[in-house]
Amino acid sequence: MKGLLLFGLSLPLLNAAVHGSILPACCQVLIYLMLAQGLNLVVGYAGLLHLGYAAFFAVGAFSMAYLTSPQSPFNLQWSFFLALPLSVLVTLFIGALLAWPTLKLRGDYLAIVTMGFGLMLDPLMRNYDDATKAITGMAAIAVPLTSINTTVWYYLLLGALLLCIGLAYRVRHSSLGRALRAIREDAVAAEACGISLARTKLQVLTLGAAVAGFAGALYASYIGTLNLAFPFDFNGSIMVLAMVILGGVGSIRGAVVGGLALGVLNLICIPKLIDLVQAHVQPALAQALSGSPALWAQIEPWLDLSKAQFLMFGLTLVVMMLLRPEGMIPEKPVSYAE
Repeated sequence: MKGLLLFGLSLPLLNAAVHGSILPACCQVLIYLMLAQGLNLVVGYAGLLHLGYAAFFAVGAFSMAYLTSPQSPFNLQWSFFLALPLSVLVTLFIGALLAWPTLKLRGDYLAIVTMGFGLMLDPLMRNYDDATKAITGMAAIAVPLTSINTTVWYYLLLGALLLCIGLAYRVRHSSLGRALRAIREDAVAAEACGISLARTKLQVLTLGAAVAGFAGALYASYIGTLNLAFPFDFNGSIMVLAMVILGGVGSIRGAVVGGLALGVLNLICIPKLIDLVQAHVQPALAQALSGSPALWAQIEPWLDLSKAQFLMFGLTLVVMMLLRPEGMIPEKPVSYAE
C-alpha cells in the first residue's frame, strides 16, 4: 500500500514528464476506488448483496448540483464547502429510507430490492425533467478553489480516497466491524449473542450510502456540468461490485487493488488499445490487403474493438476469477486487543 501511495503521489509528475494525458482518466479511477471502499463496507463486511449502489452516487452528485448550480430549480448557489457535507447528509438520509424496509431481507431478496431502486431512479428523474433537470443538465457547479486544474483535482480526489480508506479501516477494527462480520458468517448466531441485526444493518447501509454520496458530490464538482449522461448507472453498480469481488471481498487493500485493476483496464488500457488499432494496425492492414478487397471487407469489421470493449472486459474478469477465485488480496482475520 505504501508503494501504491508513493506511485499515486508521483503520478502527475510522471505524466507531465512523458507529456501524457491520463490524469482525467485517473481522476475517474479514484472515484471508482472511493465507491469500491463504500460498497466493500456493505458487501464485504456485512455480506449484503447491494446492486443499486450507483444510485446513491447519483443522489450525491445531483444534490451537489441542486445546491450550487445557477441552473438548479432551487436557485441556492451555495459554496462547495457548505454543499459537500449537506450532499452527504441527503444521501445518508435516502440510504436510511431505502434500508429501513429491507432490514428483514437477505440474500437474493435484498439484491432485487436494491436493484429495483437503482433501476427506478433513472427513469423517474428523466420523466420529471422540468423539476429534476436530469436531461437538461446543470452547469457551473461549485468547486473548492477559484482556479483549479486537473492536477489539483487529482490530489484532492486522492486525499478523499485516503479519507474513505481511513473510514473503512476504523469500521473494520471497531465493534461495528466485529458485529458485521458476525452477521456475515451466521446471522442467527449473531442475534443469539445479542447483536441487533436491524440496527447493525441500518448503520452499514447508511454509512455505505454516505460514502457513495461523498464520491458523487466530488464527481459533480469535478466535471462541472451534470446530467444523466454520466457513467454511473446500473452498469456502474455492477462495475464497482466486480472491483470488490475481484480485489477480495472484505479486504481494504483488495478493494484498492481490484478497483485499480478494473479501472485502469476499462478507462485507460482498453481505450488506448482501441486508439492504437485504429491509428496504426488498421491502416497498415488496409494497405497490405489493398490487392484483396474481398478479404479486407471481411477483416475490417473485426478490427473495430470499440464494439468488443465489454467482451474484453468480461473475458478479463473470467480469467482473473478462474486464477484467483478468492480475489487478488483475500481478507485477513482481524485480531482485537483483549
